Amino acid sequence: MKVGFLNWVVWSSAIVSTMSYAFETTVVDLQDVGIVVELDGTVEAVNRGTLSAQTSGRIVAVNADVNDMVKQGDVLLEISAQQQSASLDAALAQLNSANAQKNKAIAQVKRYRELFPKGAISKERLDTAEAAARSSLADVKQATAAVTQAKESLGYTSITAPYTGIVTKRHVELGETVAPGSQLITGFSLSPLRVVTEVPQRYRNDVSGVSQFTITTLNGETLEPYEAKLFNYAHHQSRTFRLRLELLEQPAKLLPGEWVNIAFHYDEIPTLLVPKSSVIQRGELSVVYRVDGAKVTMNPIRVGQQHNDQLQVLSGLEVGDEIISDAVAYLAEK
Repeated sequence: MKVGFLNWVVWSSAIVSTMSYAFETTVVDLQDVGIVVELDGTVEAVNRGTLSAQTSGRIVAVNADVNDMVKQGDVLLEISAQQQSASLDAALAQLNSANAQKNKAIAQVKRYRELFPKGAISKERLDTAEAAARSSLADVKQATAAVTQAKESLGYTSITAPYTGIVTKRHVELGETVAPGSQLITGFSLSPLRVVTEVPQRYRNDVSGVSQFTITTLNGETLEPYEAKLFNYAHHQSRTFRLRLELLEQPAKLLPGEWVNIAFHYDEIPTLLVPKSSVIQRGELSVVYRVDGAKVTMNPIRVGQQHNDQLQVLSGLEVGDEIISDAVAYLAEK
């Protein structure tokens, strides 16, 4: 994790002439800058999971393997369906029998209701026939439910992709027998994506909104998250809080598991900043040219983070010091 500074600074400049040379100078001053903490983030898929068997049988077809791209609705695996087909046939036969019994009972009730006023049958026989008709209607509902369940069970023999994505693991082989609950295949979707990171405990209270975070990919692309979700509990070993950054845009080249940089802007402090052009760096040595009246001297400094065309000065300069703005041009003219 690195700590840096994001600045918005305006320098005062002047044109100084010494001997026969003219050059632009900058007066160093303290400016309020934003503190930036750099966090490591990982891209992850929002939709990911493992498909499990909801019926028993033997694996008879494997249509997808690890790293395969599949579309939503594609059949990934097939389970033997003989038992499920037989159960469906039996349920349909039972439904047909129940419908026949229902029709017979309804017809008998109709006849008895015509005969009862004439005294041809007793009230008890009519009541018995009506009860039998109601029972037959209940049998039809039960048989219909059994058919629906059998059809659903038959559908469980074809394992389809719930979304478009990539297969990451296959848990079964062709010919294996599975039971309800057996893991079959694992995968994730390439869209939508999000970025997850770990926020140290000391920064937890500084997280106030999504605007504090900027995501940068390895190819330099900047992503702006639309929502930040900080978990309400810390990891029991690292004492860090997980943070999820939801992405509105879905970069085509960004894949789950990739590393990204997250800039966390959380505070402001006054600091010294100078133009990058005023600093000459040779390995670990950094110098500027300080102006004191008509005298120009080489001044070693220690620099911190770079921000666009500006450098943070950790030591070697004080507020009010005047330095040459373009050291390379000064040396070339000199």
